[in-house]
Amino acid sequence: MTFVTSSPRRRLAAVALLALVVVVAAVLISQPGGGPDATAAAPVSRFDGIPQDGIALGSPKAKAVLVEFADLQCPFCAVYARDVLPAVVDRYVRSGRLRLELHTLTFLGEDSVRAGSMAAAAAQQDRLWPFVDAFYRSQGTENSGYVTDDFLRGIAEATPGLDVDRAFDDRSGAKAMEALTNAERAAGAAGADHTPAFYLRRGDGVARAVEPEALTAEAFTAALDKALAR
Repeated sequence: MTFVTSSPRRRLAAVALLALVVVVAAVLISQPGGGPDATAAAPVSRFDGIPQDGIALGSPKAKAVLVEFADLQCPFCAVYARDVLPAVVDRYVRSGRLRLELHTLTFLGEDSVRAGSMAAAAAQQDRLWPFVDAFYRSQGTENSGYVTDDFLRGIAEATPGLDVDRAFDDRSGAKAMEALTNAERAAGAAGADHTPAFYLRRGDGVARAVEPEALTAEAFTAALDKALAR
């Protein structure tokens, strides 16, 4: 599912088409077992030892930041998280070369709002990245009403280091709402018109779009290397 506003990009269709096969395979693997039980069977460890601070993952001393805009209901965002992000983390983040920032959008529907609010609460405990990873592992059918409190509790309990009760309290607080509003503003400022969308920023410089040919580790790292070399 891509996020397209008034001026859709033709190249998005190519990315979507190339990713479709991967999405179908992922859905076949995750359905109908999607849900807290599926998540609990796959503990998250890919972020162990990496600094987390709010929406950020990686060293604050990194010279470049890769900004991602995502909706937790977006199946292409889940494909990126499962098939591409591990390579990005291992190759660029653990080495201190790159820091990641994740802005959670909620444009797809009420399930996105509930998921995004809980993600914002997890970010207050510096556990956004493992929470989102666990969510994608159990991602359900878009706008089917699957993002219930029971579902979110299962995801939260599968998130290492997260205080579940505190997260449920924080999800409706002012800080969580502000985080979602800030994400929407950042997307508008960047010109992000689809999810997932990626931008590379150095220091206080202008963020420039990173546009891979496909949502594969090989294609994405090639695009990222090109952007870092500019």
